[in-house]
Amino acid sequence: MQVQAYIPAAYLAVMWFVAACFALVSKPKADLKSSHVERIRAGEVLHIDLEFTQRRRSIAELFVIPYNLPPGLDASPPNGAPAPSLKIGGSASLHLGILCSRRGTFNWGGFRIETDYPFGIMRAYRNYRSKETILVYPGFTPLERLNIPAGRRYQPGGVAMSSDLGESFEFIGNRDYREGDNVRDIDWVATARLNTPIVREFRDEYFLRVGVVLDTHVGGQNRLDDRENFERAVSVCASVSDYMARSDYLVDIFAAGPNLYHLTAGRSLAYLEQILDILACVEESPVEPFSVVEPELTEYLSRLTTVVCVFMNWDEKRRDFVHRLASQGTGVKVIIVRDYECTLEPGSADVYGEIPTLSRDDIERGVREL
Repeated sequence: MQVQAYIPAAYLAVMWFVAACFALVSKPKADLKSSHVERIRAGEVLHIDLEFTQRRRSIAELFVIPYNLPPGLDASPPNGAPAPSLKIGGSASLHLGILCSRRGTFNWGGFRIETDYPFGIMRAYRNYRSKETILVYPGFTPLERLNIPAGRRYQPGGVAMSSDLGESFEFIGNRDYREGDNVRDIDWVATARLNTPIVREFRDEYFLRVGVVLDTHVGGQNRLDDRENFERAVSVCASVSDYMARSDYLVDIFAAGPNLYHLTAGRSLAYLEQILDILACVEESPVEPFSVVEPELTEYLSRLTTVVCVFMNWDEKRRDFVHRLASQGTGVKVIIVRDYECTLEPGSADVYGEIPTLSRDDIERGVREL
């Protein structure tokens, strides 16, 4: 009582009471419509376009922020986007950002309009619930060169197996018509000149068909480090798939976590986005995945020229797996993503070519050639 500490406490209580009253009676009211892309790369900012329509006059500055963001997504800037002062019924376009720091499929609950008027100690807000979804695929550095050993098999069918749009077989020449030839191949100009049916002859093309196997096993004593290696391995797998998509390859992606993923892609069979969709959703496996992947891979092995294996370790299981592939005439390329020593020394392995080992620093600098 002598120092009269109750006086500042009373002032603070009055300020809280006034702020609470304003928060109750001055809740913002507006309409929001949002639009944004469906996919984005990890580490980038998702740009959201908002159409803001004022429904109640406000004497304070309003801010629009994402509502109920999951871990891995952060508002950018953290305070949200300021809304301009508008008359009732007035509209304005706002731009909001969300930093997507890791891959995966994310949902959030919508958006919130809020104000901290009058004292900045309490916020008056209104939530606008909507189901917003974004697919964040792994960040990767595009490869400029990828050395792929070729096996003894080719994918027959050529262009006919991949795309019928904007492509044609290689023209060899003309010859006399034989029973069973396609009528569409008749060269009518030559037929009219020689007065006998003449057809154009084409040579079938061959594509290289490559399988990409992603190691998903995370476990053991260094579980946290293995998880980080797994995320980097997914990025390397995305780089390899991107290189294949830009080249004349048919690609089969194999990955086994809680679910087995297998996608055949290449040219018009599938787009790069579909490959990245799988890599955005693939999860780690607490057990070795090869017992699940190998039977599926073996079924398609007769049609694969090369198999690219993205591993997180080099041990007896992985070495035997690679040797079984190589013994069946398939070219094999092994890439190891690991930030510390492997169980076995990769340099002593009897496989085709050198085995590159990529560390955290290598991937952060950007790998351009493998």
